[in-house]
Amino acid sequence: MRIQTSLNTALATLLVLGSAVAQEAPKVIYVPAQEVESSIRKAPEQRPTISWIDYADTAKYLASVIRRTAPDKAEVHEGMTDVWYVIVGSGTLVTGGSLTEPARTEPDELRGTGIAGGETRHVTKGDILVIPTGIPHWLSKIDGEIIYLVVKASTK
Repeated sequence: MRIQTSLNTALATLLVLGSAVAQEAPKVIYVPAQEVESSIRKAPEQRPTISWIDYADTAKYLASVIRRTAPDKAEVHEGMTDVWYVIVGSGTLVTGGSLTEPARTEPDELRGTGIAGGETRHVTKGDILVIPTGIPHWLSKIDGEIIYLVVKASTK
């Protein structure tokens, strides 16, 4: 009986240690400034007028650099807050109000053709924006191009 208990304990310990080894340790992600802009300019378009590079993608957060050359759909994230930092370029950002012609494109994502009744502001290099979960947002005009870092943080 004592041997069986010892074997069970040893097996349980090996299972715990094995799962700890199997999990990848967190690591720091470093992207030098000159690489950010050059990499995003070379990235293929995922959809017409938009390309992006995901630098981190986890259940709790996503960090991406996005390049846009023309407006796309307005969007609402349910369960994610966006934090933007404009790296290059400028455009017109509309926030708040309500989506026009909304459609669910993913379980926690709505997109529309625009925004009715929102607040309009000009955004440019160096600006920081925090767009809370559930707030419609849309780059309605882009002045040539805009490149920005977006960190999406889960609010669930």
